[in-house]
Amino acid sequence: MKRFLLILISVFFVFSGFAQESTKPKIDVKPYGFVAYEAIFDTYKSLDVRDGELTFYPLKPNYDANGNDINKKVQFQMLSIITRFGIKVSGPDILGAKSSARFESDFYATANSYIYLLRLRHAFINLKWENAELIMGQYWHPVIVNEFIPSTISFGAGQPFHSLNRSPQIRFIYHPSSNIRMLIAAVSQGYHRTKGPEDAMRNSGRPEVLGQIAYGSAKKIMIGASAGYKWLTPRLVTASGLKTDKTIGQYLFSGFASVANEKTSIRTEVIYGENLTHLVMIGGYGRVTESDPNGDYDYANLRTFSTWVDVKHKLSDWELGLFAGYSKLMGSDKNYTSLRGYNRNDDINYIYRISPRVTYKQENLALSLEYMLTTAVYGETFDAHHKVTSSLDPVSNNRVTLSAKYNF
Repeated sequence: MKRFLLILISVFFVFSGFAQESTKPKIDVKPYGFVAYEAIFDTYKSLDVRDGELTFYPLKPNYDANGNDINKKVQFQMLSIITRFGIKVSGPDILGAKSSARFESDFYATANSYIYLLRLRHAFINLKWENAELIMGQYWHPVIVNEFIPSTISFGAGQPFHSLNRSPQIRFIYHPSSNIRMLIAAVSQGYHRTKGPEDAMRNSGRPEVLGQIAYGSAKKIMIGASAGYKWLTPRLVTASGLKTDKTIGQYLFSGFASVANEKTSIRTEVIYGENLTHLVMIGGYGRVTESDPNGDYDYANLRTFSTWVDVKHKLSDWELGLFAGYSKLMGSDKNYTSLRGYNRNDDINYIYRISPRVTYKQENLALSLEYMLTTAVYGETFDAHHKVTSSLDPVSNNRVTLSAKYNF
């Protein structure tokens, strides 16, 4: 009898457990990512980070006493630091919306001294209604449109011609119809910050704000535009020890368009703005020349223009592509004096890149080869508004990247 009672109690608890499990919300967890290998060959030293993983453009020529350019040097590197792991989570409906979350990391790290350590790429919560969507967390900067990220093999998706930035944010997306998407977002800065004091945006007491509208479908024709504004308060005290709250505002505008069919896509973008260094672009800001460098001086923005086009064509197991980009410093609307650390190469006139690629895919494996020609033209003399009046001879780097990715 005693044994029978024990069996009944056990069965009761087992079925109670099943009943409780059935009332719990269903959570689906899906891991994803890839393991990467890259072999990289360069012919000229460039501004780069992470052992050359992310390359910008060739350095300014550096001649020795015999007239030899020290920066003209062949380099070779093999890396796997962009190996990536992520988790997608989908859960129950919340507030009438489908709920989900996403976490993604790689080994690129957040600074050269931390290379090979884990870095947070994305971490956000998503609530999606029938015609609206709310994203909260770290994600692509809103000026980066998912359908318009270049498909380059080299890490960085076409930067510094295309924006590269992940930031903590809150964004609201509204779809008034199936072909129209409207977005408004408030953004702070994480490890992608403007050049200059790292707490400049935080000290302003205001987030960056951005609005965007897009029309069409990325599978056919799509066009859109973005506009944003941010504020920076670089200093809280002057060189003479007095409190200051001098703040500078900086705008950006972008436009994008694409046309595609089942095999071919052509995407392009134009971006123009003040101090786009948080987007990993050239430019920055400095001091108004007439102001007292030891006092409570005002700031002058450098304006940057950048454009790119990316073409992709699929042929069975093969994919062919071409990326081309151009970026130029446009000077300032004020008399400009450089401040150390407040810019990314304010001595550049313009840069351009041409980069063809080919990829072969079989099951989970993708083998790619990419050639990248990047040329930089540095300014030799500048006017008071920091517009180039004469330039040095162009310098170029030829980069060849062999890549292998095993996706899961």
